[in-house]
Amino acid sequence: MAKNCYLLRFDDICPTMNWAIWEAIERELVLHKVRPILAVVPDNRDPGLMPDPPAADFWERVRRWQAMGFTIAVHGYRHQYINKEKGLMRLTPHSEFAGLPYDTQLDMLRSALAIFQANGVRADGFVAPSHSFDLNTLKALREVGIKVISDGLWPWPHRDPEGMFWVPQQLWRFSPRPAGVWTVCLHHNKWSDKTLKHFRSELARYASRLTDVPTVMADHAGRPLTLVDRISAFHNLMWYHRVIPALGALRRSVMPSRQGA
Repeated sequence: MAKNCYLLRFDDICPTMNWAIWEAIERELVLHKVRPILAVVPDNRDPGLMPDPPAADFWERVRRWQAMGFTIAVHGYRHQYINKEKGLMRLTPHSEFAGLPYDTQLDMLRSALAIFQANGVRADGFVAPSHSFDLNTLKALREVGIKVISDGLWPWPHRDPEGMFWVPQQLWRFSPRPAGVWTVCLHHNKWSDKTLKHFRSELARYASRLTDVPTVMADHAGRPLTLVDRISAFHNLMWYHRVIPALGALRRSVMPSRQGA
């Protein structure tokens, strides 16, 4: 594997997502032979993920994506935020899982996987809504047999002492990075045609450096988390909490207020 490579991850995949944009994205993925992570919500109840009417053939499509080599991750259960717990990653102030008792989380994961199983889909890994999960989530994931999680700000994948394989997720757009495995997480439901055009350009630019989860797991199967990883993750976390609020403030400063609109 190259010293510097990228994974693509698309979150909020569900029957009511933005299908026109997705179908254009999928054509590009097939064209460039990209096998991304698709984070599928088993039983979506989040109104924010309902820009389109439900696709009747949704699960048929998911089975086809899995047959194409896409990694299908279970993206929580219903994508409903029920508290303001940041969880282990400390990235966002709300959660579907973090802070809940172990038995509750276990029941949620079992219900999510029952939906996957009823529709003939294998859960290749787990993606927590808003990056928020806790030690009880990890324990419940191990109990239901999920051993791959996409999250963490360190530069390289690793396997923890309990056997969980961590595929880090550190980026929300393509950008030049040093040595590492860099997962770019994208949310397509609110994309415009301009965003789609930019994605096409960036995908073509980075396609030769894109990899997939099975390759990453084969190349880093027994790698432990190192001190350098921890230092890098802490640096990335500090960057996230400095830069993201600053960008939000800048965006609000240049947009007209509702009163003046």
